[in-house]
Amino acid sequence: RLRQYFPETLFFNPQLITDENGRASLDIPLADSITTWRLAVMASSQRGELGASNTGLRVFQDFFVDLDLPVALTQNDEVSIPVAVYNYLPQEQKVTLSLESRPWFSLQDDAQKVVTIAANDIDVVYFRIKAVAFGDQTLKVTAIGDKLSDAIQREIHVYPDGKANEESRSNWLKGNATETVQIPSAAIPGASRIEVKIYPGIVSQAINGLDSLLKVPYG
Repeated sequence: RLRQYFPETLFFNPQLITDENGRASLDIPLADSITTWRLAVMASSQRGELGASNTGLRVFQDFFVDLDLPVALTQNDEVSIPVAVYNYLPQEQKVTLSLESRPWFSLQDDAQKVVTIAANDIDVVYFRIKAVAFGDQTLKVTAIGDKLSDAIQREIHVYPDGKANEESRSNWLKGNATETVQIPSAAIPGASRIEVKIYPGIVSQAINGLDSLLKVPYG
């Protein structure tokens, strides 16, 4: 099974209603993260009584791999991607790791590597790649073991190998409004983007930027 869903927040519900006994039941599909989630609950009654509690929700499997990707890459970057192999089985396991080829990178070494990992041990295998295309990309590694196997896919953003140049213009949309945008001849093909926003008023424009104002550490 391919693990590829790794949200920062698994579930949020601000208006869960309990029954007359103060009980509620939820079916929450878990993400693919091998971790311990922090489950926090706050409640209030119709009489104004408050309550809160938190606990841990552990997600685990005896064998798995993990990709430690950088925050982002720039086109033409060369980097060694570490793949951590976790074996919590009571015996050693021979594992074949395969990096799936994608058009956005060129592989600088072998696409398949074999490692024998001891019982209750952790090992790291590196795949060296060169980013050749920009955009939102994915990286997939499959680990086939003698006893258990795993597969993981994570996302990474690759920036164009150039200098960002942003330009903003505004106009009143009364009847016809025309704006001309000139893209420099030296621009990287496929890297240019035009974004058009239409606001009904000044207040809506301020509300649109409210999320950015509240983000840590600036808000």
